[in-house]
Amino acid sequence: MDAGHLFYLLMESGHDNLLFRSPLKSPKHILDIGTGTGTFAVDVADKFPDATVYGVDLYPPPTPWVPPNCFLQVEDVLHDWTWSHKFDLIHMRLMLGAFTNDEWDALYGTIYENLEPGGWLEQVELDVRVMCDDGTLPKDSFLAEWGNNFLGCSERSGRPLSTQETMAGRMANAGFTNINDHLFKCPLGSWPRDKRLKEAGRVNFHHWSSGLDGWAMWLLTKHGAPKPWSADEVRVYVAKVRQELKQKGLHIYHLT
Repeated sequence: MDAGHLFYLLMESGHDNLLFRSPLKSPKHILDIGTGTGTFAVDVADKFPDATVYGVDLYPPPTPWVPPNCFLQVEDVLHDWTWSHKFDLIHMRLMLGAFTNDEWDALYGTIYENLEPGGWLEQVELDVRVMCDDGTLPKDSFLAEWGNNFLGCSERSGRPLSTQETMAGRMANAGFTNINDHLFKCPLGSWPRDKRLKEAGRVNFHHWSSGLDGWAMWLLTKHGAPKPWSADEVRVYVAKVRQELKQKGLHIYHLT
């Protein structure tokens, strides 16, 4: 997860604020939903020492130290919110698969009601499909089928992974306006010539390579096709995918 955080910092390295795009100069209250290790919340609290930053997740973040203006809390955002104030910015990143369709709609409504007038919601999600523009990724490879495999699993689980494609419409349905949608090609591996993208791709490779087991195990053992897979079948599959990721000459990416 920290590799993923570093990757997005590298992708935003052409901007003054690497942490978010929302045009906030002096925010007072910021909420990070699904904070994970808390890295984003900690970095935002460091950058804006006069703001109060909350990072929430279902489990305690394994972070030994946080700035005095940062609070990492165990909260279920689908339940009633108990904060006594509204937020200038609410942030989510890589929450795909976290909620059912109905839960997403309810959450966006709750977020809308808990933002200050003129406040911002910012969400960063990725498309799980591995893509290629120049034919270097064989169509019969495990990587080429990786995304469709898991999109199917997620549909059967009732928690779609297609969040990157649906979030703008759901935000609009909740009442949000001035919706800006920025799409990035995120390299997997250090193949780009551009120095910034080369470094970002190198970090993203580590992000994917280290995350494959965790991403695959639950979905495939519960909702794999044509029937749920065994844990050993998942391990073998992930090992083959990881070997393909290491192949030289693949010009592959995913969308964010």
